[in-house]
Amino acid sequence: LKKDTKVNRMHVLLDLYECEEEPLAKAKILEKKVLGVLKEFEMEPKIQTFYQFQPFGVTAIVYAQGLQFTMHTWPEYQSAAIDLYCFGTRKLSTDICNKLISAFSSAEYELKVKKR
Repeated sequence: LKKDTKVNRMHVLLDLYECEEEPLAKAKILEKKVLGVLKEFEMEPKIQTFYQFQPFGVTAIVYAQGLQFTMHTWPEYQSAAIDLYCFGTRKLSTDICNKLISAFSSAEYELKVKKR
């Protein structure tokens, strides 16, 4: 894209802390939560993988139309890092993040949003 092209693109970094441990530890549980949030925003995954580390921890990658989502979890520290690249408004990006914060019962989080 040219530098002056007007496209709504948001890049969000979301760090979750003090989360419920089990959803961060098990790929199947994490998958259900992540896909449930995306479904609320009518985002249908085109490519997805949820990789289970041993003994615990998950890396998730989901691509949907207008969205790139990655997540890595550290259940032993009750934390996760999310990278969300979204073609849409700042409100859409932050609404998705707020649902993720809630879905993982995060008591503390850090959110950084950059318009691209």
